[in-house]
This record gives sequence, structure tokens and C-alpha cells, in this order.
Amino acid sequence: MSVSAFTERIRSLAQHHDTAASEDAYAALRRHGFSAFERLSIPTPRHEEWKYTNVTSIFDGTLVIGATDAAQRPATSGAEITRALGADVIVLHVQNGRLQQDEHSVIEGVDLYDLRAGATTDDLQFLASIAKVDDHPFVALNTAVHDSTVVIHLHRNVHLERPIHVVCSADTTTSTQLHAPRVLVVAESGSSALIVESHHTVGEHAAVCVPVTEVVVQAGAHLQHVKIVADEGQGKHVGYTAATVARDATYASHVACLAGAFTRNDLVVQLIEPSASAILNGVSVLHGSEMADNHTVVDHRAPHCRSEELYKGVYDDRSVGVFNGKIFVQPHAQKTEAYQSSHALLLSDRARMNAKPQLEIWADDVKCSHGATTGQLNEEAVFYMQARGIDRAAAKALMTYAFAAEVVERFPHEGLRSLLEQHIAQKLEVSR
Repeated sequence: MSVSAFTERIRSLAQHHDTAASEDAYAALRRHGFSAFERLSIPTPRHEEWKYTNVTSIFDGTLVIGATDAAQRPATSGAEITRALGADVIVLHVQNGRLQQDEHSVIEGVDLYDLRAGATTDDLQFLASIAKVDDHPFVALNTAVHDSTVVIHLHRNVHLERPIHVVCSADTTTSTQLHAPRVLVVAESGSSALIVESHHTVGEHAAVCVPVTEVVVQAGAHLQHVKIVADEGQGKHVGYTAATVARDATYASHVACLAGAFTRNDLVVQLIEPSASAILNGVSVLHGSEMADNHTVVDHRAPHCRSEELYKGVYDDRSVGVFNGKIFVQPHAQKTEAYQSSHALLLSDRARMNAKPQLEIWADDVKCSHGATTGQLNEEAVFYMQARGIDRAAAKALMTYAFAAEVVERFPHEGLRSLLEQHIAQKLEVSR
């Protein structure tokens, strides 16, 4: 079935919400989302931002949309990540877009709850204010079909020692599913936390996930945000994360794409007040016909801000990598420091990498740089290791592992780093 059939399904869902709760704030938000989605539509490779990524075949009329009433099974998705984060981790299970009941719903200094239709809360002001509905087709799609929003609200000066693991899973036991999890993180002034977001498919059929995460980092707050896409099935992931960072605050994003038939991550960070900073790290290790497309935007909108970005990818077989990184420096954002690097390692003649680093600078007192490299293993270094008794396959695997591990070492939490290193080593057939 065609994209037009999919759009018609979305229209029917929007009409249903109108009928069910025409005056509800959520219904109004969905109407806005559908209107924007109908206007923006599913992008094609003719759109500049999607020239390397064809998503038209993913979205057709066969997808079951908004199946929040699927039979609930024991929550096992992401268990390996949860264990790596330690016994004191706070786990929030989001199945088919809706937060399941959890025993850790009350934490001192932190609000954890499901913002659904009919709710009245101050956090409504942030919803759809960071990720702009009218600017991105899949933000619009998520807004049109999402059922609820998981809210993580850190109170002023709260330093949460326990990591929070948001496990987003789709139950595809009976059909191919479209699910649209939505997460809102508000870190009030002086607060800090580690939030890990992971995405999984449970069931025999495929899933298409269109998640949206909005992050508000207020003055003096420090937030570590890890996103892991490690779907061993035929999961297709088209996600969008947006963050605003205020004075003297830090937002650190760490993205790992370790498995999944198709992954597209959009990350937009706005540094809106002086001395705000952003750290963006990403690693992709793919084989077979897997694809990972990382699009990043760092918008320096205030003076004395700093951003640092490092993305690395390892691509084997027929896998494909994309990196499109943009840095904007607005005219009044003097004394900006912005650094961006993208490096790709191709292990096969059939693997491909498309890199497009970009700088747009309208201020004159700045320190900015960007660069991208794509290549293969250094044969001289491989020969050097062989000369010291390491067989060729092991030498190549060890060098490749070291290449990817440079980014993983920047991830927060020792247990999480160890798990990611283990996954990468196994995928590269390295014996640790």
C-alpha cells in the first residue's frame, strides 16, 4: 500500500480524536500535528535533508497505528542495559507509546508521570515547544498519533544519583506496528541527572518507531542523555531529539546505533543563554544491510557558548552510514567555540558513507572547526601487528574495535560503557 494510504489512516485517527475529545488540549495538539504532517508529508530523496535516506517504503497503509491496547507481556526489553546501570536504576517501561505502571513512580525531588489527555500540569507549556511541529515531518507525525508523554521533571538543585532508564518497546506479536513514544525532560536550575533511553521491538513482526524527546536544561543544570538503538529485529527507527540549554548549563548527548534495519536520528540543540555548552557523541557499528543516518544541529544563539561533537562509524558488508552535522553561529553569539568531527571506517568495498559537515557563521570573534574523514584500515598497521604474531583477522578486528571505543569511552557510567564495549567487540568478533 502507498504513502497516501498511510496518510489516510492518520487522517482517520485524527478525526477519531476530534470526536472523542474535541476541547481537550491533547486533541488540539494532535490536530495541529496532523495539519502539519499533511502539509509536510513523508519526505523523499528529493528533499535536501533526506537525499541519502529514503523513508517512503517504510510508511504504508499496512501499519497498525496507535495500538496502545496490545496485550501486556512481562517487561523484558532492555533488561541487559538495566542490569548494566546497577541495582539502583529507576526503570520506566514505555510500551507502544504508553508508560506502564512502575514501582518507582515517586522519587524525592523528581516528578515521573504520564502526561495524557485531560491532564492539567505546568509541564504542558513545554510540550511541543522545543521540538517544533511545523518544522519536521516526523515531529508532526508523532504529535498527530502519540497517546501520551512520559515526563521526567527534576526539581531545582536536585542531583539525582540514580540513573533513569526509559525503555521504549513495541509489541509486534500480532502485527506490524507504528508506535510514537514521547518523552519530556525538564531539568530545573542547578539539577543534574543521567537519563538512558533505549528502543526495542518485542514480537515476530516489524515495528516503525517515530519517537520525539524534548529536553529543557535550565540555568546551571547538567544533563547526561544516552540514546541506544540496538534492535536485533527488523525495527525501523526515525527519531527526533531537541534540547534547549540555558546559562551555565550543559547538555551531553551520547548516541549508540548498534543494530537495526534502519535508523534515522535527528538531534537539535539550541544554546540560548551565555556560557551554555553542548557535548554530542555518537557511534555506529553496522553490518549486513543496516543503515544509520545521524543528523545534528547545534545552534549557538548566545555569546560565550561552547559545543564539541564527535561521531564515528564502522560499516561492514552492505551497510550504509550518513552524517550531516550543522553548526550555526548567530550574529550576536560572539566568543563562540564550536568543534565538529565525523570519522567513518569502511570494512567492505560495498559499504558506503555519506558525510556532510556544515558551518554557518555570522559572528566574527569565534573559534570553530569541522572535519570529516572516510577510509579503510591502514594496511601498514595491520602488517605491523601480523609481524608480531597476531593473525590478520584479529589485527583488523582489534584496530576496528579501538577506533569505535574512542567514542564509547566518553559515555557516562562505567557499567554502560562496559556493556557497549562488549556489544561492539562481539559484533566485530573481538575476543576481550
